[in-house]
Amino acid sequence: MKNELDYSIFIERYLDGNMTQDERLWFTHELKGNPSLKKELGLRERLNEAIRETEIMDFRKQLDAVFEESGVKVENKHLQHYTRRRIAAVSSAVMIAFTGALLLLLSYRNLDNQKIYDKYFQPAEAGLTFRSEGNTIDNELRTAMQYYEAEKYEQALLYFEKVLQRDSTRIGLNLYSGISQMGVERYNDANASFHKIIDNNYILYLEQAEWYLAFCYLMTNEFKKAKEQFTIIENRKGYYQHQARKILRRI
Repeated sequence: MKNELDYSIFIERYLDGNMTQDERLWFTHELKGNPSLKKELGLRERLNEAIRETEIMDFRKQLDAVFEESGVKVENKHLQHYTRRRIAAVSSAVMIAFTGALLLLLSYRNLDNQKIYDKYFQPAEAGLTFRSEGNTIDNELRTAMQYYEAEKYEQALLYFEKVLQRDSTRIGLNLYSGISQMGVERYNDANASFHKIIDNNYILYLEQAEWYLAFCYLMTNEFKKAKEQFTIIENRKGYYQHQARKILRRI
């Protein structure tokens, strides 16, 4: 049993190319005078070939065929150990390659999303009316819009949030608040702001809210939702229809 175990180790080193020159000369000499060793080496070479050329899910079928054709019993303990090690090694290699490819794909996709965002995203122009000069809320709203128009979105948000806390009936204000949140990359918060307009069917800003919501999905890598949202916009045949159609060709 000890010799058999030692041969198993040498076979693995031989196939992996990890032998020294002296070890390789000795092992080659052993192969010439040991038919059983030569047969096991051939089996393991075929085993490695099966592992390389098949997907992991189909490996067991090919493995069974190799054993059956060669007349070698699966009960051979050191061969089972060798097989498990080979499967684990190949599985790890496949996983590493898959993960690398996935990360590369996502990086390209994120880059393309940013290009789409930079090309088609434009903040909405200010279009609010103010109720009175002496009203505290309206004064804060004026300040918010000044920051908004200057693209100082962090400062704008401080005032938008103050106004909305005091008067939640100003649903349209969520459009500018949401765009400001996008300006500081708070896309999930922006998503919630646009949904307040959409869920309340606030017609005056509905189309714009749907448009900016689609960009939120795009920037949070929710590709299915982004595609669905841009499709809704295209089918609506409104102001953003043609832009939505161009974007859909790229996602």
